[in-house]
Amino acid sequence: MKIISVKDLKKSYGKNQVLKGLNFEANEGEIIGVIGKNGAGKSTFLEILMTIKDFDHGEVVLFNENLQNISIDKLGKLRRDISVVLQPTQFYKSLKVEELLKLFKSYYKSNKQIEEIIADFNLELHRRTYFEKLSGGWKQKVSLAIAFLSEPKLIILDEPTTGLDPHMRNILWSYIVDYNKSRGGTVILTTHYMDEIEMYCDKVMLIEDGKNEMFESTENILSLGYRSINDFYLSKVSV
Repeated sequence: MKIISVKDLKKSYGKNQVLKGLNFEANEGEIIGVIGKNGAGKSTFLEILMTIKDFDHGEVVLFNENLQNISIDKLGKLRRDISVVLQPTQFYKSLKVEELLKLFKSYYKSNKQIEEIIADFNLELHRRTYFEKLSGGWKQKVSLAIAFLSEPKLIILDEPTTGLDPHMRNILWSYIVDYNKSRGGTVILTTHYMDEIEMYCDKVMLIEDGKNEMFESTENILSLGYRSINDFYLSKVSV
């Protein structure tokens, strides 16, 4: 089932046109990687999908709701089905992990039990640790746990594993893939790690100069003769 449809999306900041006619679709259960050089428009695109930034032209449909015609009430309901993990993540410094989970559970009015989340994400060791005292990897792990509390239809991840060691990257991806498989949720993420795109993503969209230069399955891209997604990426952006 299609949950996102974007057609001819354009966005400018003054005279600087960042998105120049981008097209995109996402189906239920897909993991889609969005790649491109810094400044290509990735963050602006994701912020529009998060419904925190408007756009100048085009059509964006989320969960069968057109964002151009949506009421405030419907927009509020739509946002309950979206969770976001940004990089870097910052939460209340004076709160412990368990306190953060309880706080966001009350925000989301979630049916998930705190003990279940702590067990699912192996957070017992740090349940009474202040968030600011955690390492970068553990902070991202807690951030994912909070994102999953609302049992969203869509999770948007902005460079979720940047700066993490391979072991913690693997742990975080195990949670992302499990969410995708067990709940049929859709994941859209940005990353500069092309190996993650190749290993875990169903599709990849390359944004170049505000447009989708390529939007295909990883399998189809590799069938074009590229040895890896990294080779594909370098061939497109090195000029």
